[in-house]
Amino acid sequence: MKKNLVLMMTGMVFILQLACGTAFAADEVVTVCVDTEYPPWTWVEKGEVKGFDWELWQFIAQDNGFTIKPSFVPWPQSLIAVEKGQADVQAGGVSFTCDRAEKLSFAKPYWRHSFFALVRADSDLNGVTALSMGAKVGSLMGTSLMWLENNLKANGVDVTLQAYDSTDLGMKDLENGRIDTMFVDGPTAKSFIEKGRNVKAVGQGYGYDFTAYSVPKGDPKNLIPKIEKSIKKAYESGKWAELVAKYLPGSPVVDVPMDVDYDKDICMK
Repeated sequence: MKKNLVLMMTGMVFILQLACGTAFAADEVVTVCVDTEYPPWTWVEKGEVKGFDWELWQFIAQDNGFTIKPSFVPWPQSLIAVEKGQADVQAGGVSFTCDRAEKLSFAKPYWRHSFFALVRADSDLNGVTALSMGAKVGSLMGTSLMWLENNLKANGVDVTLQAYDSTDLGMKDLENGRIDTMFVDGPTAKSFIEKGRNVKAVGQGYGYDFTAYSVPKGDPKNLIPKIEKSIKKAYESGKWAELVAKYLPGSPVVDVPMDVDYDKDICMK
């Protein structure tokens, strides 16, 4: 009798797990693509992954009962890895774009940022000349570079654009005088300045983007509902405010995930 009762209860728990979409085995591993040099979102220090996104993903994993494993695929290839199902999630300050949404599925955004123009600390460039008059402008391949192409080059502004696979490579070229300006998202710009890099911000607020986690198209592992549930729980529990204060000091703590309809609000479908 007891054996039958145990079997019945086990079966009911399994059915409830399936119905709720949270059936993860104890040894389930979710592979998360992270950037090794993209503070404050993710970076590697003495062999240890750190950053806002990595700590948030530790919370998401614990909340859902799975384990996370970092994947250090270079930035441009990491999007392809997720698209092809070779990794489960792209993290590390990833911006939503309508083009990316053709190949990937996105959870609701958890951050909104604008772009900054960084120059060397001894530079005479300002917020206008840093992005015009023949300036050589570096940017990470993807969203920020696309903004420069669509808003500067397409309108005839005299700039030479230099694409980078990692933000740190661009920062090193900026400090060594190989480019005039580095164009990055606001939190990353502030992080590099706070870390004592030989740079300064001369312009900010050049448009904005939403940051969100992406998964393979169609969300085959049903991760998006779990991501959004856990982000909301992090906000309600105070964990979110703790992460913002730790990695994005001075930033407002807004209700997340943000209620954005990508199709209607951004892509106009």
